Amino acid sequence: EPLTVGRFDVVLCRNVAIYFEPAVRRDLFARIARTLASDGALLVGATESLVGVCDRFVPRRHLGAVSYQPTEGG
Repeated sequence: EPLTVGRFDVVLCRNVAIYFEPAVRRDLFARIARTLASDGALLVGATESLVGVCDRFVPRRHLGAVSYQPTEGG
């Protein structure tokens, strides 16, 4: 049975997913989307992007940095 810990405000996944196969990356980010609060943020490495990988996030720019916020429904 999966452990339920609630929603997260911020998830850091920096320079990790680049080592995974595309299908594993899609699954990873879909799982993260389900765990983030609706106004939460996912931070990935500076050279990483979710464009074309996962449609469950929308990019948000702030002071030259990009974070990803879950779309409605996560």
